[in-house]
Amino acid sequence: MPIGTLMASCGNHIKAGCVYMAFNVASSDFVMDFDFSPFDDYLLATGSADCGINIWLLPTVDNIDTELSCLNPAIALPGQDRRIENVLWNPVAETLSGPTDQLQSVSWKGDGSSLVTSCKDKIVRIFDPRSGEVVQEGEGHQSLKDSRAIWLGEKDFILTAGCNQTHEREMKYWDCRNLKSPIVTSGIDGSSGSMIPLYDRDTGMLFILGKGDTSIKYYEILDKAPHIQQNYVDRTEQARGGTLLPKHVLEVMDGEVDRLLVLTNNNIIPIPYIIPRKSYRDFLDDVFPDTPSREPALKPNEWKAGKNSSPLLSSLNPAKRSEIQEPAQIVETTPSIPVVSDQTPATDDVKHNNETDEDKLKDTETPSVDSRPKENTTPSAKQQKNIFTSVRQSKFKHLSCKVQHKSKHIDNIRRLSTRVPGESDMFHVNSKRCVIPIDGAGGLLAVLELNKPGRLPDTGVPVLQHGSKVTDYVFDPFNDNRLVVVCDDAKIHVWDLPDNGVTETMTGSSFYLLGHTEKIYFAKFHPLAKDILVTSAYDMSVRIWDLSEKTEKIQLEPHPDQVFCAAWSPDGKYLATVCKDGKIRIFNVRKSASPLVEGQGPEGSRGARIVWALDGQYLVVSGFNSLSTRTVSVYDTADLTSPLYISELDTSPAILVPFYDEDSSTLLLTGRGDSTIVAFEVAEEEPYLFKLSTSNPEGVHQAVAYLPKKYCNVKDVEFAIGYRLTNNTIEPVSFTLPRVKKEYFQDDIYPDTKVTWEPVMSSQEWFSGMNKIQRKISLKPKDMISLSEAPTEAPKVRKYDSYNPETYKTDEQKKEELISAMTNKLTVQEDPLPQDIAEGVDSDEWEDY
Repeated sequence: MPIGTLMASCGNHIKAGCVYMAFNVASSDFVMDFDFSPFDDYLLATGSADCGINIWLLPTVDNIDTELSCLNPAIALPGQDRRIENVLWNPVAETLSGPTDQLQSVSWKGDGSSLVTSCKDKIVRIFDPRSGEVVQEGEGHQSLKDSRAIWLGEKDFILTAGCNQTHEREMKYWDCRNLKSPIVTSGIDGSSGSMIPLYDRDTGMLFILGKGDTSIKYYEILDKAPHIQQNYVDRTEQARGGTLLPKHVLEVMDGEVDRLLVLTNNNIIPIPYIIPRKSYRDFLDDVFPDTPSREPALKPNEWKAGKNSSPLLSSLNPAKRSEIQEPAQIVETTPSIPVVSDQTPATDDVKHNNETDEDKLKDTETPSVDSRPKENTTPSAKQQKNIFTSVRQSKFKHLSCKVQHKSKHIDNIRRLSTRVPGESDMFHVNSKRCVIPIDGAGGLLAVLELNKPGRLPDTGVPVLQHGSKVTDYVFDPFNDNRLVVVCDDAKIHVWDLPDNGVTETMTGSSFYLLGHTEKIYFAKFHPLAKDILVTSAYDMSVRIWDLSEKTEKIQLEPHPDQVFCAAWSPDGKYLATVCKDGKIRIFNVRKSASPLVEGQGPEGSRGARIVWALDGQYLVVSGFNSLSTRTVSVYDTADLTSPLYISELDTSPAILVPFYDEDSSTLLLTGRGDSTIVAFEVAEEEPYLFKLSTSNPEGVHQAVAYLPKKYCNVKDVEFAIGYRLTNNTIEPVSFTLPRVKKEYFQDDIYPDTKVTWEPVMSSQEWFSGMNKIQRKISLKPKDMISLSEAPTEAPKVRKYDSYNPETYKTDEQKKEELISAMTNKLTVQEDPLPQDIAEGVDSDEWEDY
């Protein structure tokens, strides 16, 4: 490989993220140092000898050959007075003052609160980066050769590597609160190459790689003496640089705890470090502690304002890797009580007819003012003592979930990926096919035909390959052959799939859209208009696209934090979002980029989902509270001040993904790794959520996806149908009700249903302000009679049925019947009495009672 010879630079010459690695080549020696963003694999910062700092948004892997050669910087920061020797990511950093000579290294403390530098003037300094002031300084290494200083994670200790007066290489272990003298000085060797220390804060492993060295030294950093303990030495080719790969790309199930990339004269050599174990079947949680996640803990303005935070941690366990682990909190609190209103909101004063011009949500840019009594957000003592009990009898109370016969299953799924971000529903189906994520480089999705059940080949199946990490995907509700995929390279890929399915690996989508500047979290199609898509990304923007014109049409006012989910209202006029800042917002997107109504959402910051219910009257939000308990909340869309009701469920870490059936007002919820499907009926009366039977299919699943209502088998009283994704199967599931007269069409539970599989208008019509309603159809088969039209059967006669008028008897009638019966018994009979014919008993032997 054409490795550059920039040995005079203080830079490392090679860096790596989870997707790319970058290194100096012979024709680019003006780049002194560079670094990948820890939160975005496609952001690369470079510093050069011409005093410039550039931020690059790299193309996807499949487009790198054509786009990289003509790539321009996404951001060019103002030029500095000197050449840029070091580049290191953090949300915000002010210009530092103090050093009068060349900085040789810079390192952030793990919580982002401080910086340590080594300088050509032999001084080690600790800075407050917000003010630029020097907090501590001390004598470093005595040689003028390059020295390096690194912070040991979030600890109050730093390590420097340099040379002493006799030009012997050494390391020093310092307490950052006192830089007058090091705690320990450890000699290394007499080589002349400047050293590159690489520290793994999770395990305390330290790798020392010298420029020009042919060996890599491995140490362990200890909290007690001797603090620096050498373990062994690896041999390699002559090195020019080295870097540690991010923890998230390691083969943890093979025991790989670290992997170095060593830059040599013409090679890049990967060196894995593997913990020996007898078996690697289970995740080795004793050697893989939680590691800093790929999500920043603070926003730039928060950090600049003086806020400090430990990094967000996430597990390296493949079964949990998509979940961000929050720091444990100890909170003294009383048991949580559902928050309910003392008064049932009146609904007669609000119209919900789609055909009228007056909507519940007024077309105004300011929040609507509702005349109904507002609920006190702090529960009263009466409310805290009162827990709703309801005798409401739901027709869906005893719903049943059944997994259909194995002959309809798709099994032997290989390499199912469970690392899709939590904002994605992970599993989608339509009438013809389903889509699932597959482990492997390049963002792989498998599209499987539902009409071809059975065992998949051991060699795997053809896939859609994107070249970058896939974050979400969704089928077009009006076109079974169209699939939209969004990725962490900020691209929206649109696939037009073959009618006969995906029979070979495909590497090029029909087209892609680019507008977001950071990775996209989710995509949702409009429920009524064709080709309208809404997306949200880590740039905090929510954008609405017209796929027919391949353009972005609307961009909403930026949210202050990550948008967890968005949902269109049933009439397609409004968009509701739930955000990490704990707020719910409703937008009239065609009239204003600002929210129409805003209110308090779930307390937790681990994720949420939102759906509309009861023809847009309510919002139902699944999320977490401050104690990480999963919750389901109901909100009145006219007043989002506080929820009408909160139901607390369990402490599972998976986000509950809701499916709402408009016809039955039934809400089905489940999450990744769950073994149950929780059900509620959403109602207008308190407590608004009525618990239905919980379904327990065999084993755990990753997701459940549902088909439109028209695919339900009404003859089996089936009101919902879908598919269940497990770790290696796709199983059809059926939700039915127990009914006696199944020969009749149960019209009491099957109202006319919306035709959700056909658009009612074009994207141009919708963007122009037009509104239309979906037509409805009856699900009644031609060969069935409605239950309401079934002939009335004569009631069966019951002898003692007191509520049957034909057999009801008054007390007087019962008295007369009793007297008559006694009289008949006492009538004179010719037959002798039993005592008259008894033998061996004299009259004096009878006792009087």
